[in-house]
Amino acid sequence: MLEDVWEGYDDESFVPPDPEPQPWEAEDFDVWIDELAALDPERELTVAEILHAAEHGPVAQIPLAALAGLDPASLSDGQRIAVAVAGQRIENHGVGVRLRATAAFAGPVAPTDTRSLAAFAWTDLAGALHVGEGTARAMAVDARRLGSHLPDTLTAMVSGALSWTKARTLLDATREMNREQCAAVQAKVLPEAAQRNNKQHSSAVGYHCQKIDPDSWRKRRDRKLADVALIRDEHGDGVADLLIRHLDSSSADTLWTAADTWARQQKASGDTRTLDALRVAALVDWAQRYLTGTPIRDGQQPDPAPTRHGMPVTVNVLIDLATLLAAATGDTSGVARLASGPTLPATDVADLLHQQIGIRFALLDHNGQLTGVSGDRHDPSALLRLFIALRDITLRTPGGSTTVIAGQDLDHLDEDGPTSPGNLHAPSRGWHRAKTFKHWTVTANPDGTITWTSRRTGRTYTTHPFDHRAGP
Repeated sequence: MLEDVWEGYDDESFVPPDPEPQPWEAEDFDVWIDELAALDPERELTVAEILHAAEHGPVAQIPLAALAGLDPASLSDGQRIAVAVAGQRIENHGVGVRLRATAAFAGPVAPTDTRSLAAFAWTDLAGALHVGEGTARAMAVDARRLGSHLPDTLTAMVSGALSWTKARTLLDATREMNREQCAAVQAKVLPEAAQRNNKQHSSAVGYHCQKIDPDSWRKRRDRKLADVALIRDEHGDGVADLLIRHLDSSSADTLWTAADTWARQQKASGDTRTLDALRVAALVDWAQRYLTGTPIRDGQQPDPAPTRHGMPVTVNVLIDLATLLAAATGDTSGVARLASGPTLPATDVADLLHQQIGIRFALLDHNGQLTGVSGDRHDPSALLRLFIALRDITLRTPGGSTTVIAGQDLDHLDEDGPTSPGNLHAPSRGWHRAKTFKHWTVTANPDGTITWTSRRTGRTYTTHPFDHRAGP
């Protein structure tokens, strides 16, 4: 057979063709070696490969361990920016994954049965994610809406391309739209959303919402006004923000005009504070006068001070006697604490005393737990309510809470048990309903802790009595 193959090739002029060059004989041998090595799944990635995959590759395949192991100090400026971009993509992806799971847990649509498991899905979210009731409720609502009306937005988040801030803009702007209208808005804004900053994205969303649903402005306004709220945000260092959310423009103008006029009058009288500080002081002045029944103008008859559950409304301050006495002599080193949580200089307590705002003293045991309070009334139910409010300070619910107990309903831990401090706590109305409809069981433990157990997931969360010595 070989003779047949080579027959006709005995001509001396025949020159056999050059064999194909082997890779190891090529001039770009080093390149070939690099390409071959890149196919090895066990090899260590280079910094350039890590950053390229993190910045441009599928977000679910980002080499997280390798990325976290990079020392920014050893990177170039361009590489540091790549790490920042990767971090943003990972953050977007993580929030998207959380919301996708939340949507599946909460259910595809808002429940019509207010006693169902789905209606109380937020309670399990609050406990597992350690968030407050309002945050958990909003999370369930938003996740449902993303899953049912804005699935492309959720997909863009999971891919790492869309931030929660931009997704939230879409949620808010399309809240009153149906699925078809939401799909039309997504088709217009999502292709360019990753390249726009937040302001540009908001403008684009607003423009296309107006084009697709001309009535959306009125609907959004009505919805926002229904969500009016006064929000207190503590910084943790004795400073807080107070925000009035979703107030109608005329009421906002009334508040501003009144506060600004009062501030300018005080300024003209010689007050050295800034106008901004005085505008805020105008609201504080009204609050102090209202709580103490002090008339606004001299010569007017004082109004009766307001009450809550039969007791005078007070600003409760926790401070030990030694610190209070030291502050009265000019010592500025002491620290007191408002019952609502934040700390304040002990010298500020003297100002509250001058304003005739109620100060109560607390008797603590060796564990820092409240065992008694001072009081000037003998109504047992009112004093018991005061005791619970100062013992626990804030609601003892899964996920934690910064909502103070004053004004909340008291609930028996054991429905058949006594009306005593050990068998009472003050949940919010939402948590109270969750317990009433048997979605959660609540147990008082001998050490003063309270254990909540979810019927749906079986998870348990234990809250502890407030340690008045250690603070929040």
